[in-house]
Amino acid sequence: MLLSEIAEKIIKKESNLSLENEVIVGNREEGYEEYLIDPLIDYYSYDVLRLCGCGCPNDTLDVIRKYLHIRKDWKDNKCDYDEVQQRYKTELNINAQDDIQWGLITIHGIYFGRPWLYRAW
Repeated sequence: MLLSEIAEKIIKKESNLSLENEVIVGNREEGYEEYLIDPLIDYYSYDVLRLCGCGCPNDTLDVIRKYLHIRKDWKDNKCDYDEVQQRYKTELNINAQDDIQWGLITIHGIYFGRPWLYRAW
């Protein structure tokens, strides 16, 4: 399915002014397909996933993806619990000695050490 077809289905299904302003119904040109990447990423990031836009949403999605890979490996018995904890520390850059961030995943102002709101205090 082309990105233009996906975008057209979205605006047909629900009212989304920011996406509607970007979509040209029936356009299937290659350059237009490429142009739709950013508006569709914005739609899914902010309207579907409800990311707030502070910090760096792409970093947030990357952390979530890494977390889910670790959990899947554990579920598939590819690693034990101790390895899961070690991978959290290394792959997600979690400092286990810091109670504030141990086990914390935040999407608001993501800085995986701490959210930016905490750093301001």
